[in-house]
Amino acid sequence: MNLFENLHEDKKPLAFRYRPKKLEDFYGQKRLVGEEGILKKIIEKGTFMNSIFWGASGTGKTTLAEIVANKMNYNYEYLNAIKSSVSDIKELSVRAKRIFNIEGRQTLLFFDEIHRFNKLQQDSLLQDLENGNIILIGATTENPYYSLNNALLSRCLAFEFKKLSKEDMLFILKNINEKENFNFSQEILKYIAGITEGDARQGINILELLSNVGVKFTIEEVKEILNTKKSYHKTEDKYDTISAMIKSIRGSDPDSAVYWIAKMLSGGEDPMYLARRLVILSSEDIGLANPQALPIAVAGMQATKEIGMPEARIILSEVAIYLALSPKSNSAYMAIDNAMNHIENQEIQEIPKYLTKLGAKDYKYPHNYEGNFVKQDYMIKKNKFYEHGDNKFENAANERMEKLWREK
Repeated sequence: MNLFENLHEDKKPLAFRYRPKKLEDFYGQKRLVGEEGILKKIIEKGTFMNSIFWGASGTGKTTLAEIVANKMNYNYEYLNAIKSSVSDIKELSVRAKRIFNIEGRQTLLFFDEIHRFNKLQQDSLLQDLENGNIILIGATTENPYYSLNNALLSRCLAFEFKKLSKEDMLFILKNINEKENFNFSQEILKYIAGITEGDARQGINILELLSNVGVKFTIEEVKEILNTKKSYHKTEDKYDTISAMIKSIRGSDPDSAVYWIAKMLSGGEDPMYLARRLVILSSEDIGLANPQALPIAVAGMQATKEIGMPEARIILSEVAIYLALSPKSNSAYMAIDNAMNHIENQEIQEIPKYLTKLGAKDYKYPHNYEGNFVKQDYMIKKNKFYEHGDNKFENAANERMEKLWREK
């Protein structure tokens, strides 16, 4: 142990000094580490497994990883994906093997912002996870099922860290206020707890900033100094806000859809990110119920790219409202997922010979037949993947298809 490591402990930031060192001192995330929490049961059992901790900043991901490493006597290593490379992982792997061979201790790697690594970089972790050289805890503010590749996810358990409640925040701030003799009023503490939206680190930092000024503030002065309002934070609130927009359109609520778009744009979100999500949504949720939805969304994306803000906000609003007002069908989305699931779990069929180049002479060209249709198998073993949605276009198309196959 470094003889000087605690010498200037009181000079370190308040958030660092009050970071819990033991599980009993960890506050918040009761669903995970409360009396019946799944992570608490795993930690108390004495062995940990490769995991992904995901959720907003200041919810305890780093702190809990350090507690796990300390409680289980792991060698603790920290990497941040922004500053690290594949070579850093290789060097860490060598160190982990050496420590295990000499001390018999496993290495726990806390990999912060793991979603910043691309697919190939994420794959560089797989071998060490396979042979047990390291135990990984990857931390991300993004939903891992969208931001991490399947190969990595299949080797990890994912645990979502929720934003701290206002009550949790207030408890933490009151505890520090009393121990540090800051003498901030209950009203000020409640205000800080409310504006930090569940980010404990941010709340403690604000408390420290105000205390360093050395002035006894009124609540009105605190509000004026901080000048803080609830807003959209790209790294913390992005997934939840875009999810709210998508669900609003899926639920045919144009007002809510426009509200969430306004929130994201006001918070500095890239309008092209919103435009791309609207294109995806036009196929996933509108689909064949309104085949015009996709070209309109694509046109909106192209226009957004060419025009930019602030006028692009009008284009995004128009597309979102149009999609919200459209009839809905997810039949195309379900059809491709059903087909891909079938391919992953069943033997791949051979292509019927008359559909190949070698067997082309036996192929029946539909346009040579009445109604541009002829009965012909396009799979050796017929499977049903597409189920038509209950809407005007698909109902009419399905009726026509059934009539063709029945009569021919």
